[in-house]
Amino acid sequence: MNNVFGEPWIIRHTNYFSDPSAEPDELLNDATEWLQYAYHAIKLLAELAHERGNIDAHRLPIMLDGIAAFIEMGTRCATQAHLRLQWQQPA
Repeated sequence: MNNVFGEPWIIRHTNYFSDPSAEPDELLNDATEWLQYAYHAIKLLAELAHERGNIDAHRLPIMLDGIAAFIEMGTRCATQAHLRLQWQQPA
């Protein structure tokens, strides 16, 4: 059985379903938002490490997998925005 809180579970269950009518700028805004979540999660992790001097080794992989999921979502948004920009270009 896979680790429920580990990377295999999170990556398989992380999906980004965009609105089919969303414009590229809306998708890029979503990408920015997901990447901001990742940024702030990393900042929080750094603050915890600095304040406590160590981090709970059992929870660290869960936090890192969550950050990876935020980055994956942002990447998917940006990819969809890029594809929609290409589709909108005149031939």
